[in-house]
Amino acid sequence: MSNGTPIIIKKKKGHGHGHHGGAWKVAYADFVTAMMAFFMVMWIMGMSDEARAQIQGYFNDPFGYLKNNPKTKQMVPLKGSPTTKPGLSNARGQSQLQNEKTQAQKIKNDLEEAIERVAASGGGGGTTTGAAGDLKLMLEGVEISLEREGLEINLVEKNGEAFFESGSAVLRPGARAILGRIAPILAQSGRSMMIDGHTDAKPFPGNGYDNWDLSTDRAAAVRRALKAGGVRESQVLMVRGNADRKLRYPDQPYHFSNRRVSVLLPFKMGGDTKIVGPAETVKEGTQATFRQPVNIGPTPIDLESKRKKSFWSGEKDRP
Repeated sequence: MSNGTPIIIKKKKGHGHGHHGGAWKVAYADFVTAMMAFFMVMWIMGMSDEARAQIQGYFNDPFGYLKNNPKTKQMVPLKGSPTTKPGLSNARGQSQLQNEKTQAQKIKNDLEEAIERVAASGGGGGTTTGAAGDLKLMLEGVEISLEREGLEINLVEKNGEAFFESGSAVLRPGARAILGRIAPILAQSGRSMMIDGHTDAKPFPGNGYDNWDLSTDRAAAVRRALKAGGVRESQVLMVRGNADRKLRYPDQPYHFSNRRVSVLLPFKMGGDTKIVGPAETVKEGTQATFRQPVNIGPTPIDLESKRKKSFWSGEKDRP
């Protein structure tokens, strides 16, 4: 060291645990993959039976599925899209319709039992002879039937003044008692309903108030009575008055039985009826996929531009 030779000291940095630097990335990737698989399973579980069956068919035999089904087939239907193509029968649709008819038959049986209990109790007790006679007429006027469109409950005026006073939209006490027994069953079913009021063809003797108003008010009175009995607002799809446009006996337009209020619990799928989704919903859900390109080409040339050649032709502009 006396000769001035410099002393060089080299220090090596330790690499302790350096081989563990990327392990957390692998663990994180596994965790993200597991979470994605979990959410995929939960999403598939929320699909319809038909969509799950299609997905299962693909994973069980992907090559056979692709061979037997067009690649453009939409496996998961868009919101609001038709469940059945117009004019074509569908086995699943028929099965669903049959299930709805079975449920409607059960509701019908429950309603008929409720009506019988009203008859047995005489409307809740304490009924006078005259009121008991009115209640009997009302019970005879309650007609429950399975129609092509769904389960229909008709409150028909059998003697002209059963459920309502003549020319009035105020329900009689007996009618309220009947609807009070019917309402809980309809509420428990959760089915949607449409309420229609009807009158006969006899002109309403009033100034400005006519059969349209009367039929609408009577339908609204039934809706309020059902709501008081537990039917939810969301269950009522429509309340409307038809005046004398849908007579029960067209050959007897003045017959009192034309005056009625009907409550229809429609089927979601109706026999041979063409099932088509709401036009606006389908349009909103599919326009991005199926809309044809519009106004993609160049802007139409106006009269002034006709004096010149197009820039894209490669020619110079004319003077």
